[in-house]
Amino acid sequence: MDSKAKKKEQFLEMMRSRHACKEFDQRKIPEDDLKYILEAGRLSPSSFGVEQWRFVVVQNQAIKEKIEAASWGQKQISTSSDLVVVVARKDVRSSDDYVKSQIKRWGLEQSAYEGVMEIYKAWVDGREDSILTLWSEKQCYIAAANMMSAAKFIGIDSCPIEGFDANKVNEILNLDANFHTALLLPFGYCNKKARKKFRLNFEDVVRFV
Repeated sequence: MDSKAKKKEQFLEMMRSRHACKEFDQRKIPEDDLKYILEAGRLSPSSFGVEQWRFVVVQNQAIKEKIEAASWGQKQISTSSDLVVVVARKDVRSSDDYVKSQIKRWGLEQSAYEGVMEIYKAWVDGREDSILTLWSEKQCYIAAANMMSAAKFIGIDSCPIEGFDANKVNEILNLDANFHTALLLPFGYCNKKARKKFRLNFEDVVRFV
């Protein structure tokens, strides 16, 4: 097997073995491994390169337990080594300073910058606030998927969680008004063997035209 084929098989084997861990064994993730996982999130792509995410790493057990209570008692939260709360930006209109700074860092000439901003404005600004928040949350899921894959690649388990009271979690974390909790991502080492994985066949999912 050549190096390319070996890399492909290593990645697919990771994907086959990744699963949603429902309870962790409370072992701690080494700091450099945690930073590796977070770096995979930071380097993820986003629409217009706006990077609508921030990652709040919850290591305090009392705070994890509060978030668990706001998440219908899902034990993977309190038993995790580290709970990464992926939060989405809401200040993403073309008039917002954050967006302007993200586009300006490209180093474009003024006319080119204005052209990009016109495209951005046409794409974004006509949408309702709730739709924009959803758009930012969709970007967060890209980063979340990359973090979960990076974690499993080095033997660390995870579980994406949407079942929580976002307003309560926002309050527990004292989030700035410009941010909203998109997803909970507990990481750690699963204390149970993964159940058999089921996926649709390739032919049922993929269509070539």
